[in-house]
Amino acid sequence: MKFGEKLKSLRIKHELSQAQLAEMINVSRQAVTKWENENGMPDIENLKLIAKIFDVSIDSLVYEEEEVESTDDDFCWEIACTFGIIGLVLTFLFDGVFTNMGAAGIGLGVIGYLLGKIFLLFKSKDRCSKR
Repeated sequence: MKFGEKLKSLRIKHELSQAQLAEMINVSRQAVTKWENENGMPDIENLKLIAKIFDVSIDSLVYEEEEVESTDDDFCWEIACTFGIIGLVLTFLFDGVFTNMGAAGIGLGVIGYLLGKIFLLFKSKDRCSKR
């Protein structure tokens, strides 16, 4: 995948318009369009900002053979699994004490996933505002 395709994919994944991304890195919307259409490349400073905004490495952005790696979903699933396991352990520990504890694992898993997403949302907003 080429740089322009990766940039567009990341921008769409993070629900940003070209204008919003351009504003975040202090360039024109036309510059972002040019990069996405493979008619140019950002300079190194803009590449650093793009990598920071999307939480990816510069290497994964510029090397064609590398896919863009982001650990956002992995992070959320790890939190969900952790909360789910806690719920299941509680189910076995308090068996018979509470009714419907079987749902605790699933419920805590869902809560963990949502907490992970909320954390990443605030982390993303914080990263963009520090620029």
